[in-house]
Amino acid sequence: MRVACNSAPVFLSGQAADSVLRRQRRHNTGVFEEMLWGNLERECLEERCDLEEAREAFENEEKTVSVCGCVRTCVCMVGLDSTLNTVLFLPTVTARQCEVNNGECMHFCESLGTYGAECSCAEGYKLAQDRVNCKPEGSHNIHTSCYTFTMIWLKYCVATFQYSSVITTLRHWCRVFCGGSILSQLWVITAAHCLVEGQQRSFFVRHNIYDKEGTEQDHEVSKQYKHPLYDSQQSLYNHDIALLRLHTPITFSSHARPICLGPKVFAEDLVKDQSPATVSGWGRTRFQGATSHLLQKVEVPFTERTSCKDSSSARITKYMFCAGYAHVAKDSCQGDSGGPHTNRYHDTWFLTGIVSWGEECAKDGKYGVYTRVSHYYRWIRHVMSVTKRMLHDVLDD
Repeated sequence: MRVACNSAPVFLSGQAADSVLRRQRRHNTGVFEEMLWGNLERECLEERCDLEEAREAFENEEKTVSVCGCVRTCVCMVGLDSTLNTVLFLPTVTARQCEVNNGECMHFCESLGTYGAECSCAEGYKLAQDRVNCKPEGSHNIHTSCYTFTMIWLKYCVATFQYSSVITTLRHWCRVFCGGSILSQLWVITAAHCLVEGQQRSFFVRHNIYDKEGTEQDHEVSKQYKHPLYDSQQSLYNHDIALLRLHTPITFSSHARPICLGPKVFAEDLVKDQSPATVSGWGRTRFQGATSHLLQKVEVPFTERTSCKDSSSARITKYMFCAGYAHVAKDSCQGDSGGPHTNRYHDTWFLTGIVSWGEECAKDGKYGVYTRVSHYYRWIRHVMSVTKRMLHDVLDD
């Protein structure tokens, strides 16, 4: 047998070999997105390419429009060689396309590229046999689902002594200073600036609608988690989000239910497409007025970002959004801080914002400003990742 061998170089040149080992770092890996500067590669290529994502990178309407000609087309600068790539989202006829009516999914839709898409469900739900709808799971599913949700109070009490010539009396007075939302049996979400107000005092969490209906539960807070980028000295309201870990678990019932969370793209679409949203709280009923003894609710529409920023003398960062009416007296107010901004989708309530701040209440030409929960989905899930183990430990005691 005769074997013919052709000579060829076995080793690459040093420059070529080095290029193999060189790997460009992705802009959406390693850390939470809110800790990074706006970046067009991350917003436009690694996530979904649309005007809103590109606007987050530029923080400027004119620059965004010059780059993104329409919602479905986005031209992005990528690569070490600064080559231009165009990402196109063209109409398809796939069985389930996430950008068309959320792929018909009841909750979340995740694209699988050429393989179509798949549906998934929020915490406390499981996918039904049709692989599209979601149904509550667990032995007490009606109590753990987000068909309705329960607000909570952040409340502190102070003991005072009253002296007289005959008797000394010990009295307690309590004050509700913020609201919040139940995420699970051990976790509550609120605004970080609420903890600045309450940090010098010991406070607890109470949930109910009426003050003395016999169903309220009080829970001590064992741990506070303000977002790591929150700095009240620099800005009282940027990254205005915090998680509270409770000392004892909430007993879910028809009077105590959690609110659902959705991933970023889902929540972003929800806050705009399912407008108006519902905001609730026990805050003041008018600017500098009295607080309410009953839970108040108001529906507020999403405000386009340009109108939002133009209406305010303070900076509106990309981690905030506006909702409300320019010339209608409907708004959140002092004391509502930390409470939920919620949107309903297919009979499920999702938390899309946290009451943060505003210029007075329902002031003409002004809007309420809310923390954009969609940006913090990964951080929330990360902090809560040990919840089930914690709950198991607590219940075993």
